[in-house]
Amino acid sequence: MTLPSSSVYPRERTSQPGRDVDVSHQAALRQGDAFILSTIFIFLIFEVLQGPLRYYLSMMGGVVLAYAPKGLMALAFFFLLIRTLWTFRLDKTVMGTLAGFAVFAAVGVYFTHGIGQPVMGLFALIPVLFGVIAEPAFSRLGERCLPYALVLWLCVAVGVGINFFHSMPWTGFTYQLGDAEVEVSRDWSYFGVERIAGFARASFEAAMQLLFLGLVCSILVRSKVIAFIVWISTGILIAVTTTKTTLGLYFFLAILLPLMAPRAAPSIFKRVIGPMVPWTMALIGVLLPASTLVSKVGAGFANQDSGTLLVSFGMRLAQMWPDTFTLIFKHGSALLGRGLGGIGSAQKIFEPDLYSPADNLYLYLYAVFGVFALVVIWVFTRAVSRLKFTGDRMSTLFWFLGVSILMEGWTVSCIEGGTTALATGLTVAFCIRLGKSRFVRRSMGTSRHKLVGAPQA
Repeated sequence: MTLPSSSVYPRERTSQPGRDVDVSHQAALRQGDAFILSTIFIFLIFEVLQGPLRYYLSMMGGVVLAYAPKGLMALAFFFLLIRTLWTFRLDKTVMGTLAGFAVFAAVGVYFTHGIGQPVMGLFALIPVLFGVIAEPAFSRLGERCLPYALVLWLCVAVGVGINFFHSMPWTGFTYQLGDAEVEVSRDWSYFGVERIAGFARASFEAAMQLLFLGLVCSILVRSKVIAFIVWISTGILIAVTTTKTTLGLYFFLAILLPLMAPRAAPSIFKRVIGPMVPWTMALIGVLLPASTLVSKVGAGFANQDSGTLLVSFGMRLAQMWPDTFTLIFKHGSALLGRGLGGIGSAQKIFEPDLYSPADNLYLYLYAVFGVFALVVIWVFTRAVSRLKFTGDRMSTLFWFLGVSILMEGWTVSCIEGGTTALATGLTVAFCIRLGKSRFVRRSMGTSRHKLVGAPQA
């Protein structure tokens, strides 16, 4: 008996008179899938090798090529969007999303006093948006994505391993791009301990790449021995990067992984834990920055001389998050935020004096969408909480990815990164699509399809 080899997806409804047309339509989808999946893999290869690629490209005077995969992704996204608009295959959710982005692009233009910053803000979100559109192709690929995920995970693992014993030449290296000075890979330490980034641009990026790719490999691989080796190695390598939030998330997931396996715990346990964990992660994520509006508790352990492991978290509580709220209230709107480009990487270019990375997914969303961020958070969390553990590996994988995003978002914006941003887009689309539509999945051990309803809360 085997688990399904791919995610559930809509039943192809065919009628005999239109059979030839339907077959050609499916062939076109396969060709389109190859382009989308190739774009994803190229983008991820560049992401996990950002350090050496930017370093050597800058030495050869071609550093602009480091941005080519994201440009390719942007072109693919807009091509797919135009094709969708041309064929009028839009539902209310898509139309509402497009209208929402149009509104907050206008809000961004109003508060940043120009169109360049909102456009750059939209460009920064391309991996998330592309992940949403690319999800059906990724789901059709299903468990066949495992070899690619293993290759990517090995790239990150080798980079961190080498960097642990040897310094990388690109660490601390910078290059000039226009008027901006860009750091190839961050050179920093924590209480005298070097923060290991490997081939990535920063230690926390390497840690998140290890975690997300490690989840894909551990959940989709058939061999329990390989899954165990990959997962244990992932934890050790994350510890090497000294990224505390990701390491804490790793230990939390290490407890959940065996418990959420198909036969490891009673079904009543999964029915309780499945919805409870995502909602708990989201609630904590919202309350952490919100608490700084009424309390200064972070100031007590934000002192770098204290020697505690919570210094960086204390600095967020004492300075980063309060300053971000001040930015929103003073240079934006408590109701509408600052719109697209009002925070993050676009702001670093256009408003360096006001720059804030937010360092919290929920606060980042509030800065961009105002109070409507609560709707975005509610929709996503609800969709993740409704995924079922019925032996389908892809559903299990996306539940764990959803929980990881919600918890990692406590101290990282997530949706402006590379690997995490793409994973967020794929997870959003998978969870929402599974929750609003009817899907087919292969019965275990047979090729016969059966129709299943949308999961219930």
